[in-house]
Amino acid sequence: MDTFQNPYKDVKISLLVSSKSYDDFYKLYCNLLLSPNIKDVELLIKIDKSDDRYYSLLESGPFDFKVIIYPPYNKRLSSHIFFDDLCKISSGKLIWPLYEDCEIVKGDWYTCLMPYVDNRSYKDNIFNIAIPMDNGKRCKQICGANIVTREWFDFFGIISPFPNLDRWLSELSRKIDRYVCVGEDNLISHFPKGRRVLSKQQRKDLFYPLLKKYVEKFQKGIRS
Repeated sequence: MDTFQNPYKDVKISLLVSSKSYDDFYKLYCNLLLSPNIKDVELLIKIDKSDDRYYSLLESGPFDFKVIIYPPYNKRLSSHIFFDDLCKISSGKLIWPLYEDCEIVKGDWYTCLMPYVDNRSYKDNIFNIAIPMDNGKRCKQICGANIVTREWFDFFGIISPFPNLDRWLSELSRKIDRYVCVGEDNLISHFPKGRRVLSKQQRKDLFYPLLKKYVEKFQKGIRS
C-alpha cells in the first residue's frame, strides 16, 4: 500500500515552476492561460515561503496544482534541484520545467503538445521536446523551453545535474538522437538574454565529462 496517494490522476502535462517572485509568476501564469481549453494539466510550484497570493491565483484557474515550500539557497544556481524535487511529485506524461521569464509568443502550447502525450515514436518513449525561440535561429540552437517524457525522467533520474538545464537537455537529447522540435510554424517561445551559468572551463571540466557518462548510460540501457 502506498504511504502517500497521488491526488491527481490522468494528468497529461506537468508544468514545473521554481518561483522567485509572485509578480514574475503571475506574468508566466497569464501567458499560459492564453492557450484555451486547458484540461488534464497540473502546475507544480516551489516557493520560498507561504504566500496566499499564489493559492488564490491557482485555486481560481484551470490547473490542478501542488506547492512545495522551502527557503532558497545559492540563488539561481539551485533551480535545477528544485525542478528535480517538483518532478518527483509530478503526475504528467509530459514534464515541462518552466522559467518565470519564459513567454509563448506564437501558438497554442496545449494543442501543440497534446500529440506528444501518447506519441510512442520511440519504443521506450524516452525523448525531449524543444520549443523553438524567436531570435532568428529558432530550433537551430539551444532552445530554452524543453519538455521531457515521464520515461525520460524515470530513466535518467534527474532533469539536469547543472543549473543550465536548457543546454543539458538539448545536448543530451541530440547526442542520444532523442531530440524532437515542435514546428516553428506552430509554436515559438521567447526568453530575455541570459547570463552565463558555467564558464567555458567548467563546461570542459564538469559538464561534458558528465554528459558523456549519461550518453553511455543511455546506450548501455538501450542495449540491455
